[in-house]
Amino acid sequence: MKHLAASIGLLGSFTVGCAKGGAATEDAPHGGVDAPRAIDARGTADASVDAPILVPDAPPAAAALLLSEVVLQPAGAEYIELTNPGATTIDLSRYYLADHGNYFRVPSGNATVDSADFIVKFPAGATIAPHGVVTVSIDAAVAFSIIYGSSPTYAITGGSMVSVVANGTPSLTNGGELIALFYWDGNSDLVRDVDLMLAGNPSTANGIVDKSGVSIDGPDGGSVPSMYATDARTLAGQGSSPGVSVSTKRVGLETGEVQNGTGNGLTGDDETTENTAMSWDTSYSAPTPGVVPAALQQ
Repeated sequence: MKHLAASIGLLGSFTVGCAKGGAATEDAPHGGVDAPRAIDARGTADASVDAPILVPDAPPAAAALLLSEVVLQPAGAEYIELTNPGATTIDLSRYYLADHGNYFRVPSGNATVDSADFIVKFPAGATIAPHGVVTVSIDAAVAFSIIYGSSPTYAITGGSMVSVVANGTPSLTNGGELIALFYWDGNSDLVRDVDLMLAGNPSTANGIVDKSGVSIDGPDGGSVPSMYATDARTLAGQGSSPGVSVSTKRVGLETGEVQNGTGNGLTGDDETTENTAMSWDTSYSAPTPGVVPAALQQ
């Protein structure tokens, strides 16, 4: 967090938090500190300053990674892939993947998921190269290798990804699934959306959860919660499941996404507004693990 004066010119990079009547508030341990505190640019608490709790500045825009390919079935073949469209290697150690809409509750310490759903974090030292791709197998790496003849970059089953929340053996829902790529620095009240995808045709019980106006007090030193901005939630699924042994691939950038600096996204975008029926394919084809989709190749 930073003093407000240090954030001039970066209004699109943070959300002012407050605890207002009617907003849902979630608490996490915060060291017993009972007064709001400002945090300077070095991350040091200044107890003499009463200031709004601000969401920290986002990482550089180059860190705005994209989900690029998803396989929903069969078991063993399921994977999620992300691409770095930028020209800089990105540290992934504060990036997370989830297949449940409660991912945004992680800072509160009480996020829950349904059976077979997961929230996982990339391990320390994980990176993605410029114009590179990272493949995350849902099943163990050995199952993935048998099917595809090559190893995934990471696997959720087997522990190369760090489990944050789990409920049974992880898998993706065949008919349709929310895939959430998000960023959290491990200290702030709120997470930042990086990319959201409704693969296939999720049901109302298996899609985006509205975090508009939800306030959370994360594990930082202060006790004043921060509030999520409004999610427009116009993101829609593709209308049909990709089916067995095929994948859905990104065919364009974030078509239709509202990018006015006021959203919950990494750089202020509203990731819930991308028209995935246009930015992702609807004529599904064989999976291509480890390959950047043609539309994103440089």
